[in-house]
Amino acid sequence: MKKITQNLAWSFLILGGTLPQIVFGLDSEVQTLAANTGAVDFFEITCTKSNDKTIGNTDHLNFKLIENNGSAQTQTLNQSVPQPQLFNATLTRLKLNSKIANITASTNNTLSLKGGNGAYTLGIDTLGTNSTIKTVQNYTIQYQCLNATGQATNGSSTLTKQNIPSTNKTLANGKTAKYVINCAKNAKSGNTDSLKVTLFNKTFAQPIAVPPSNTEVSSTGTLAAQVIGGIKVKNTVGANIDLQNGNGIYNVMVNSPTNAAKSYHFEYSCLNSANIPTQTSPLKKLQDK
Repeated sequence: MKKITQNLAWSFLILGGTLPQIVFGLDSEVQTLAANTGAVDFFEITCTKSNDKTIGNTDHLNFKLIENNGSAQTQTLNQSVPQPQLFNATLTRLKLNSKIANITASTNNTLSLKGGNGAYTLGIDTLGTNSTIKTVQNYTIQYQCLNATGQATNGSSTLTKQNIPSTNKTLANGKTAKYVINCAKNAKSGNTDSLKVTLFNKTFAQPIAVPPSNTEVSSTGTLAAQVIGGIKVKNTVGANIDLQNGNGIYNVMVNSPTNAAKSYHFEYSCLNSANIPTQTSPLKKLQDK
């Protein structure tokens, strides 16, 4: 189990590739409520539909108010990061073979085999992938037959033309796929020495649902917050709350019945019905009192 400070924004990168970071527990950074009776800070959070169709619309906003007291408070997270979906590939010619493994979502890898002219078999499987994820995986393949100095020879396959990425293909977890690629002598560059194949895993890396914590850290009760979405309102003095109002604007009001200045921050996430992050616009502070 891993401990993190309460005022740290929790985040997980999508495994591999250059896809945007999936973040939960976005932090407002340190705010200060003025030393005036009835002082109120007012914020705007906009939740929208995710760009990934498998995630979809926002269902609710998760929110927690934390008063800063100068000491690090901790939460214990008890959920491990799940294994990703992945591909493995094997290139075979006669009794020769070359293998690559663990091509995770949104990454690619290249393998080659020195087998001369003739037919090569490319096998793809999903052994070791996260079988709890039921969506099929997507991939494309690019190949090239080369002579001993790296010049292109002749190559053909029902897959695609050589050195051109194939059309998008799919493979369900637990299944396999096989393709035959033929390499031959070229009038100018001579005989084939090796076949090079690149496998692109086009699967969207699955974001990680918000992990539950087994430690609740409440505020001192001096400050209170109201979360408003449409005609719905929820109040909190430190506990996690969820306000279900779909896509749109959520307003946050932080106030105190006393006239003492208070430092605080809050954590928030736009989530779908499965507690997976959707899209959150930058936090706007509309009133600073």
